[in-house]
Amino acid sequence: MFRYSKIREVLNTLKDVDVDKVLSAIGEAIKVYPTPNFLPIHEEYLKELDQKENFCGAFTAAYILRGLGYRTCRNEIVDQDYVAYLARVNVDPSDIEKLRVLKREIESLPEEAARELCGKYRSIWYRFNDLPTTQKPEELGASPEGIIYAIQEVTMSKLKAIPVKTFSKTDGNLLSKERMNVLLEILKESEKYGVQAILNLNTKHLLDSEKIPRLSEKLLLRERFEEVFRDSVGHYVGYAGLIEVDSEPLIIIRETYRRYGVHLQPAEHVRKALIRGDGREGGIIIIVPFEVEGELKSILLENDFKIEIWDNGSPYIPFTSQRTS
Repeated sequence: MFRYSKIREVLNTLKDVDVDKVLSAIGEAIKVYPTPNFLPIHEEYLKELDQKENFCGAFTAAYILRGLGYRTCRNEIVDQDYVAYLARVNVDPSDIEKLRVLKREIESLPEEAARELCGKYRSIWYRFNDLPTTQKPEELGASPEGIIYAIQEVTMSKLKAIPVKTFSKTDGNLLSKERMNVLLEILKESEKYGVQAILNLNTKHLLDSEKIPRLSEKLLLRERFEEVFRDSVGHYVGYAGLIEVDSEPLIIIRETYRRYGVHLQPAEHVRKALIRGDGREGGIIIIVPFEVEGELKSILLENDFKIEIWDNGSPYIPFTSQRTS
């Protein structure tokens, strides 16, 4: 847990929170358990701006890796584009074709006009054209296998990514309330184990931090408000830590779209989001230094967690193949 003087630093990263108001109101009732390198990772998160189309998993892995010091790999900047390239993120072929046209057009434009065009189409301005493509909307995005491969490739396996499945098509819900409580206790020890985490979930169970004014502040102050939930979308978000107010757990989410920002979600909402309820499997990628991989795996297995890649609908297409069917 952070010392009281550090709690302010964590709260200051949250969207639309009056930190003085919160601290004066709840004081000693608040406990904060941020992930290691919290502020350096947050700074890299801000630099990455918004995710590009289908890049939520790559976006999240990229800023975490840079915040941990992995800024380049094979002379490439470790940004969302490079991680997406390594992870073999599936994109829409029409976006790739549109990008080819735009890149040809930009060659004949003045610098200012070229910059404006890049900004206008930033969401599909991929640095790498040779990404796998699919015309099936349900296959777009990153597989957990791809994100795990990218993390271990960038770090030369100095970091290991442990897949924890939270919903199985055959076994159903793998993240009961009791198991979630165990997971939260493990995450409280993130400083001890060097834990970072990426959550692959369905957003329909998350409170909408864009449509609910001052959501995080309301949750911290235990205020009543009308709950507005997001649309159903399979998504990756970054786990940044845990805050307890009178022992009630709130999870710090780093969203990939700036309009949602860094905000809090009740732990129970996150648990439901990880179970998904959309017919796809969900899970958590737990990132740790290679030295503690075995120990943390043992702890997870002792508590009956399923360490296994899940099927979120996005296939992993190796470099030898460019397209899905």
